[in-house]
Amino acid sequence: MAILVRPLKKPGSLVASSDSAQIRSGYVLLEPGKEVGEHETGGGEELILVMEGTAEVSSGVKTETASAPSAVLASAHSSHNVRNKTKVPLKYVYVYVMGMDGSKAT
Repeated sequence: MAILVRPLKKPGSLVASSDSAQIRSGYVLLEPGKEVGEHETGGGEELILVMEGTAEVSSGVKTETASAPSAVLASAHSSHNVRNKTKVPLKYVYVYVMGMDGSKAT
């Protein structure tokens, strides 16, 4: 496969293990008051592209607000959470790239 095209019509996986050896990606719709839950990046990095709405992204004691359109990078070996504390849906795309050692997020 040289090129993969997936429209952002509904939330779900965009790039899965069957598509790429190192990249995972998905489209997320987070309703008001909801959160993804804290998770680890492992040896990889995660890029979050806020498409619509406002995300509150926390890592440890640090919290940042990211309003559309914006990008957030979660570095390797860190944990983070994404929350929607607004009254409108939050739509974002995440792209996770595995670490050089092949380690995955948890």
